[in-house]
Order: sequence, then C-alpha cells, then structure tokens
Amino acid sequence: MDGNDNRVRAVIFDIGGVVVKSPFIAISVYEREHKLPANYINVALSKKGASGAFQRYERGEISYEEFVDLWTDELNEVEQNNAAYRQYLQRRKLDVHMVLPQETEINGSVLFTRMMELAKTPNDCMVELIRWLRRSGYRVAALTNNFKNDAIPGAAHSELLVGLFDEFVESSVVGLRKPDPRFYLHACNLLEVRPSETIFLDDIGANLRAAKALGMIPIQVEIDKELDAVKAVRNMIHTCGALSPKI
Repeated sequence: MDGNDNRVRAVIFDIGGVVVKSPFIAISVYEREHKLPANYINVALSKKGASGAFQRYERGEISYEEFVDLWTDELNEVEQNNAAYRQYLQRRKLDVHMVLPQETEINGSVLFTRMMELAKTPNDCMVELIRWLRRSGYRVAALTNNFKNDAIPGAAHSELLVGLFDEFVESSVVGLRKPDPRFYLHACNLLEVRPSETIFLDDIGANLRAAKALGMIPIQVEIDKELDAVKAVRNMIHTCGALSPKI
C-alpha cells in the first residue's frame, strides 16, 4: 500500500438534512400538531421497506399523483403502523405500553409539501464547505434520494444547488436509492475515485452504515449540529492527508 492510499480525494453529500434543511423537521412538527407519537410517521414511512410508496417515488417508478394517493393510504394503515411502531419501541427499549392512535387522518399531500418547502432552505455552512473543497482540488458530488421534478418546483433540485457539485446523482434519475451499494458505487465511478478515498455525509444511519461497509468514511449530520459535521470533514482531510497545497 503506498502512502497516498488513505488520502481523501472526494466528498459525497446527501442533500436533505445535510446541504439543505431536514424534511424530518416538518414531519416532527406535523406529528406534534396531530398528537401522534414521536417518529410515528417515520416508522410508517419505512415499514414496507423498498416497496413503499415513498421509496418507489424516490426511484422514479411512479408519478406524483400516484405517490400521494398511495402514501396517504400507507400513512393511515393504523393497524400495520401501530404494529411497526411497537416493534420500534421494543428496539429502542421505550414504553411498549404507550397508547397508540385508533385512527389517523394524515394528509400525505400536505405533509410532503411541508417537507419540500424546508428543502428550499440551504445550510450555509455546508454550502461554504462544498465551495472550499472544490477550490482546494477535491471532487465533490451530491448523492440524493429525491423525486421527479413533477410535484413542487424549486424544492431540492434548483440550478443553484446542482451547480455546487461536480456530479449531482439522483435516485429518481438513476433508478437506485440509498442504501443500495450500487448507488454509492455509481457516484464513485462518476467521480473516478475509490470508496476508500471518499468521505460521505448523510443524516440517516442506514445510509451511513452502507457507505462504511463499502470503505467510505462516514460522517453523520445531525439537526442543528451541521457545523460539527463541517469540522469533522476538515479534521478528517487533515488527518488523512491533503491533496492540494491550498489546504
């Protein structure tokens, strides 16, 4: 192994919750407004895995109209959602005797619109980090689970946002989504780097674990702690070795 094998050559960013504000903030607000337990909607969103409406829409398999109808139905499948939420409580060692809703009236269209509105708000510290990385000679990509641009214009796919990156890799275009390893490798191929030469930032644990399994350096971005992640990237670059004399 030569001395450059552990050096960072590229940084890959998630978009929602990293470069722009997290849609999970909108979900949390909606849950509080409708007196739903914390993370109830997130559990409902993920209970069907890759076959769920949200996940299918991210891969570009269904239209916005189809998505909204299917997702609203899934979000209001109370018996299935309560069963999934009890499993979530058990995994987290929380109160499994919590009283859960007997019926729900979650409006998928309203919720999704709120989520996408937040995606219009950039995290300025991340934008500056991306610009600094590119000035310093690093390859930079976005790797985002997103949606066809047929729903809410200007949400997470503005020309300004796309222009920040060397490569803007979208699930709705490629037909793959995180945490599928093929999606990460597709981004690495576009950047012409190995996974082991890459830092990966995301706000979701499963996506970070998939990146780590490929040999990437994972950095988690937490809500309201974006600056901590920026510092972690800079520290990791200095630790692994700089590729540009500007650093």
